[in-house]
Amino acid sequence: MYKRILVPCDGSELAQGAVFPHVVELGKDRDTEVVILRVIPAPAGRSATAYRARTPGVSGALPENEEDAHVAHHPIYKDQEIASAEDEARRSVAGAASVLREQGINVATEVVIGDPAEAIVDYAAERDVDLIVMCSHGRGGISRWVFGSVTEKVLRGTTIPLLVIRPEALQNKVPGDQNLE
Repeated sequence: MYKRILVPCDGSELAQGAVFPHVVELGKDRDTEVVILRVIPAPAGRSATAYRARTPGVSGALPENEEDAHVAHHPIYKDQEIASAEDEARRSVAGAASVLREQGINVATEVVIGDPAEAIVDYAAERDVDLIVMCSHGRGGISRWVFGSVTEKVLRGTTIPLLVIRPEALQNKVPGDQNLE
């Protein structure tokens, strides 16, 4: 029925445990490709320039705290942060893919950098995805209002069918309960 199913994966065992049984059922057909997508936010990086005190106009000031001192002596470059995040994400999706392959599912993996909701919507539209299967972590109340929900943003941003799975561990929680995070 479905030719390509997109499964955005944040690397959490909670999400995989909730979503994968459904993906196995939906992806049984050998003509179906399941794509596990991991989106990593672009890291900010830190400059390799010499340490600058936070107080403007004061030259030669000492770092204000231990972290500032560490950064001053060991700058981390944005490309290094990206490479490290991509490596971790690739290992994560490779492990997830092997779980599905053991079940006989045709799996591909992708790692992209960007805003999670936007990247999921764009990927699905550009790759002719027939179905998006996501996990809702059940964030509710003020936390969801302040930070937003990736699942909700994907729902609002796509016309592709979206299957949202709520983990069993969260099914008996009351919406807005602060323990849902």
